[in-house]
Amino acid sequence: MKVQLKLIASYRDFLPPENEGKAEIDVPEGTTAVSILANLGIPIDESVVLVDGRSPNPGETLEEGNVVFAFHATAGG
Repeated sequence: MKVQLKLIASYRDFLPPENEGKAEIDVPEGTTAVSILANLGIPIDESVVLVDGRSPNPGETLEEGNVVFAFHATAGG
């Protein structure tokens, strides 16, 4: 299934520069926002993570078309 990933501020560096902090990615069912970020090497404990503009519940799995936002907690978005 496809989800959108949007990385803000310094987190944009975790994607190739030509992506400008955005990517549509294919993930298997059962994937969580946190698992996507962890696979990219993003420090989860220092991050603000939103799914479709809200904080996901722990272990909440993504659905087709979700938009995952992430930025460093001190970046302020």
